[in-house]
Amino acid sequence: MKILTVNEGTSITKVLEKLAELRNKIYPRNSFSTRLKNGTVSYEEMNDIAGILGYEIQFVKKNDPQKIVK
Repeated sequence: MKILTVNEGTSITKVLEKLAELRNKIYPRNSFSTRLKNGTVSYEEMNDIAGILGYEIQFVKKNDPQKIVK
């Protein structure tokens, strides 16, 4: 996530501010970082973050990279 935010010219703090607006919920950076490390960030939150950064989540078949499911 850090690499994506830097590549998009933003910061995790700014992304979390946009996520908070989108989901009408507070996202303190420290607690979010802990949740990220612990693997407790929801798919919906990560999908929203991807959208904020201009990305989408895709599932790519390991043995067939041409097979993509959105």
